[in-house]
Parts: sequence; C-alpha cells; structure tokens
Amino acid sequence: MPSTGRLGAGAGPLVAQAVELLRRGRHGECENLLRVGIAAAPADHAALHLLGVLARERGENARAVDWLRQAIAIEGRIAPYHGNLGNAYLMSERFEEAAACYRRALELEPDSLLAHFGLGMAHLGLKAFPAAARELEIVVKAQPNHVDACSNLGTALSEFGRHDDAIMAFERALALKPDSAGIHFKFGMALRRKGDLPAACRHLARAAVLDPRLPEARYQVGVVLHALDRLDDAVRALDEALKLRPGMVPALYERGQVLNRLQDFEAAADCFERGLNLDPNSPLLYHGLARTRHLQGRCEEARLLLAQALAKGGDTAECHTMLGLVHQSQGDFDAAIIDFEHAIASNPAHGHAHLCLALISESADPTAQVRELERVRDLGTLDTEQRASLAFALGSGYEKMGDTDAAFASYRIANDLRHAQFPIDIADLRSKAARLRAIFGQDRFANNAGAVGSDSERPVFVVGMPRSGTTLVEQILASHPQVHGHGELDGIRKIEWQLPRRLGGTRPYPECITALSSEVAVSLAGEYLARLEQDAPEALRSVDKMPHNFERLGLIALLFPRARVIHCMRDPVDTCLSNYFHDFVSDHRHTYDLDALGRFYRYYAELMAHWRAVLPISMFDVSYEALVGDQEGWSRKLVDFLGLPWDERCLAFYQSGRPVYTYSLWQVRQPIYSTSIQRWRPYAKHLGPLFDALEMPRPAP
Repeated sequence: MPSTGRLGAGAGPLVAQAVELLRRGRHGECENLLRVGIAAAPADHAALHLLGVLARERGENARAVDWLRQAIAIEGRIAPYHGNLGNAYLMSERFEEAAACYRRALELEPDSLLAHFGLGMAHLGLKAFPAAARELEIVVKAQPNHVDACSNLGTALSEFGRHDDAIMAFERALALKPDSAGIHFKFGMALRRKGDLPAACRHLARAAVLDPRLPEARYQVGVVLHALDRLDDAVRALDEALKLRPGMVPALYERGQVLNRLQDFEAAADCFERGLNLDPNSPLLYHGLARTRHLQGRCEEARLLLAQALAKGGDTAECHTMLGLVHQSQGDFDAAIIDFEHAIASNPAHGHAHLCLALISESADPTAQVRELERVRDLGTLDTEQRASLAFALGSGYEKMGDTDAAFASYRIANDLRHAQFPIDIADLRSKAARLRAIFGQDRFANNAGAVGSDSERPVFVVGMPRSGTTLVEQILASHPQVHGHGELDGIRKIEWQLPRRLGGTRPYPECITALSSEVAVSLAGEYLARLEQDAPEALRSVDKMPHNFERLGLIALLFPRARVIHCMRDPVDTCLSNYFHDFVSDHRHTYDLDALGRFYRYYAELMAHWRAVLPISMFDVSYEALVGDQEGWSRKLVDFLGLPWDERCLAFYQSGRPVYTYSLWQVRQPIYSTSIQRWRPYAKHLGPLFDALEMPRPAP
C-alpha cells in the first residue's frame, strides 16, 4: 500500500533529510535521525508521522499505528497522516478503523486519490463491494493506468454481479501488467464467480506459472478442475499446492472431496484425517470424513463423525441432510425423513434437503409440502443452487398432485439453471463413436483371439443409460448369496485414463489400444480384480453397475474376455424423461437439455449396436418393461446368465440391507411396480425437442 500524500508535510530540515534516507532504503539511519529529532522536539508531528510510515513499510503495523496516532493527536488537520494511519489499519485487517481514517483524510483533502483508493480497499476488506467499486471507479476514472485500482475494481464488481464490467477492468489491468500473477489470480477468481470455469482455469493456471511459489493459485486450479469434472487433473493441481504448503487445510479438504468422487476412499480419508490433525475443530473436515465412511458402507462411523461435526459448530442443515442420506441409503426412510425435516427447520431455504425429502416422502396429499416449497421459492433470496434443487423438488411435488404441466414447467426451470451452471458441448460425440468403432473393430478381437487380460469370470458389468433399470438389476443379483453388488465403480474409467501413460506413448485413448500388450493388460485387470476381492472376498460374481461403462465395453472385452455384460434397456423417451427429471448436479451434464439428451441417447444406442456386432464376450439384454412385467421369469434368466443356481431371495430384493447410493435407492426398496412405464405420455406436448433429437416422430396431439 503506497504511503498516502506528502511524507514531509509540515516538516523541517531534519525530517526532509530523513525522507531522503527513507527513499534510498536506508531505514536504520532514517530511524536514528528521527529519534534524535523527537528527543529534541517531542511535539514534532512530522517526525512522528514519518516514524509511523517507516514502521509500516517494515511490516511493524502496531508500532506504526502508535506513532501515527501520536502525530494526529498533535496535528489532526493533515490528510496524509490520516491516510497513512488508514494504511496501517488496513495492513492489520482492521478495516472499519481504516475506513474511518480514509474518510477523515477525504474530509480534509476531497480530491485525494490515494485516500479514495485506500477507502475502496477497506470496503473490499469489509465485503462492502458496491461501496468499494464506487471508490475505485473514482481512481480509475482519474488515473486509467492505475493498475492496482483496475484489478481491485474488477474484484469488487465481480463480487456483486457486474461480471462484464469486472472483465473489462481486469483486461485493462492485464494490458498494463500482463505478467502479474496477482492480477491473473484475481481475474481467475472473478471468472469462477461468473461461472466461466474454463477461462477461470486458464488465468489461475497462468498465475501459478508466473509465481511458482503461490500455493493458492494451484489450490484454486484444483477447485475449478474439480468443478469441471476433470478429477484426475484436479488431484494433480492440489498435490502441487500441498507440496508448496503441506499444512494447507482447504487443499486437503478439496483433495479428499475429489478422491471421494474417484472412489479412492482410503486416500480421501487420509486427507481429512491429516486436516483434522492440523485443525481438530473443523466441522467441515468431520463432514468430509463422514461422507467417505458413508460411501465405504461404514454408516455407523459416518453418523458418529456427523455428531462430532455438529458438536464443533457445523452447519446444522448440512449435517442433518447428510445424516438423512446415510439413513436412506440403508433403507431407513422414516429416520431419513426426520433428518431432512430437521435440516429444513434449521434452514428453510436448504434446497437439497427439500429435494431429498420430496423424493422419499409418500404423503397421501402432497399439497401442503408443495405450498411450503412455493413459499420458499418465492422468498427471492435463494442462490442458483438452492433454486435448482427447489425447482426439482417442486416438479416432483406437482407430479404427485397430477399437475403435469406445472411439473414440467418446474423441471424445465431446474434444468435450465443446471444447464447454465454446468454447460456441455456434445458436438464431438459422433467423432468419439467413430474413433471407438475404428479401434475396436472385429479385427481387433480376431487378431487377439479376444483374450489379452484375465480369464476371471468374476466381473459382471451392468451397463446402459442412467435410469434404465441398472440399480434394479444389480439389487436383484446382489440378493443372491454368491453375488456382491459393488455399486458404480470407477475402476474401468481409471484404467481408460491411465492407459496412455501406462503404455508409455503419446497417443490418447482409444488409439493407444494398438500398443496394449498382454503383460500390461494382465496387470491392469489384476488391479481391478484386487478391488473386487477386497470388497467381497467370498463372492463368485461381482457386479459393477457403472452405467457409462457402455462406452468402455471394447476395453472390458480385452481385459476380461470371460466377463459377463448385462445391458439394461428401457423405452427411449421414458429413459430420457427420467434423466431430465433427476438432479445429477455436475454428473451427466447432457441430461439438462432435451436436445442434448436425445442426441446422447442416440450415441449410446449406436455404440451398443456396434458392441453387439463385434464383441466376443457374453452379453445379455434385459428390458425394463419386460422385467417389470415378469419379475420372476427375468430374474431367473439373469441368475442363469451368471452361471449360478436360482435363489428365492432374488425375488425379495427390496428387503436387502445392503447400502444403495444411486438415485433409485427409494425405488429398489419397494416391490416391483409399473407406474414408470409410459410415464412420458402426459408430458408429450412438451417433448418436441427430445423426439426430434431421437429422430422419432412427434406423437399426434
């Protein structure tokens, strides 16, 4: 922070000499001279003022405040004295006191740009962003090349939603100082607030390059990459931040969150536990560790950790929502409802709790719940996240009331909000499918005799579109005593991501498959099988129901030529509508737009047709509608496909006590029902873009 005003205001020759020493950086000589002067003239306010400036430049802010207050007590009519006292308070983060000093400086010298700048910075510290912008705009208008004013103006404007103006301010600052790590960092943070995550990532990464010792830049790169679903890259960025600052608790927390999504639960737990060693009173770290234990199926530990989070002052609504998720995954919906209601009582605007409650509440008359959701929606104080969750909850409520027009309107609002939050470009799907078909053609499997990996019959892959019955099929099979349901494992995606590096080449997946050796394939398959063995050592069959493994069936066929694949199919329109009506947050971004959803479905269907034509592995198609119509017959076929004897427990799948984490967790705790078949018909008039994208004729009105 530059010194405000004339250093030698009202000074005699001794102070003038001291000012010159200060400007030359000869701080010790400057201080000695000033102390001699004050000893001779204790009321020399100019000398006291200069001692305060010197102390502040040395970072001795408490001493600076003392000297400057003494100077002002003697002579309080000199604006720079108040301005420099404001600077000392500002550097001590005493923002209210700093603002008062700058205001007094402006009373004495209304045109002082330094005081306007200081007051703007104090307002920034107080998070009074409109006031900060007003002061900084005065400076920029008078001095367009004031780089610090430009960059800090950008931050202030960004914080209260003037994003386009903020971008102009940052672009001006970078034009003046293009290699400033600090400006790139602030610009990146502003772009993150705007929601332009790719641009935010570029500027934050540039800041990290320009200042390799800036862990905050790498940490924020990790946060943005996480939001972009570039999970492996996010881990690398967070590792770089932690290498620079091993005790950076926010980076440990974020890394744990990313590792949870990557299903590397022990590594995630290690992050949260390391964080708790550094900050044992952090409710956020207890909450993060609770989520890890929940995902590991260690639900009692999760509940205890959430109790600790609450005891440490954790967010009541967040903790009780998480407790509800733990209870509902175990099938204890009564306890989950109590938890969600507790969360809502604590924070009526907690959209996620409202949505969770709406999805499992089976009130005979949902009108009261819908009216409460409408009341909360109309408060006008909700952020985008809350509005989206509430809109999904309202869609569910209106549908239960039979008002399909209101339901679709609410679902459309929810999806539009999510689409703006999590944009997606699916233009490359056609080329992606062509690349997969080119690499995984019939010749690939003929040349390799279909076997380069493990000959284990243990893996069973349940694939298909989300909401096509994959959870139901897994729950039926996992009710068999010789089968373990692992849920949606990330193992095959990890292999896909690691493959170019493991093969030591530069070609991406899938082109790198041409270099896949039997040795590497056996190693990769063994690592995947080790995870299955760790989770369920006694099981003969292990079900991995990651739906999007339909994209990786070529790779699966090479690694596990004796694996079994169960392909879940459902009416295309019902499938897409069910996706559109569910809040996947950042996952499955194509589901938030009817056109994108329809085109993604065609991509899936065309790819599955290719796999059926070329893959040598066993594949079994199961229709959701057929399974609902003849549960026992199709359940027997499924068990027989796995090469196992029939077990009656497969018919009572809804009584299984195994935790379920997918969006179908309520449905698979109920006996089979048929109300989801042809669900799309009451909504047909709203689905034109979906029918067009699916290349299906629109139904007659």
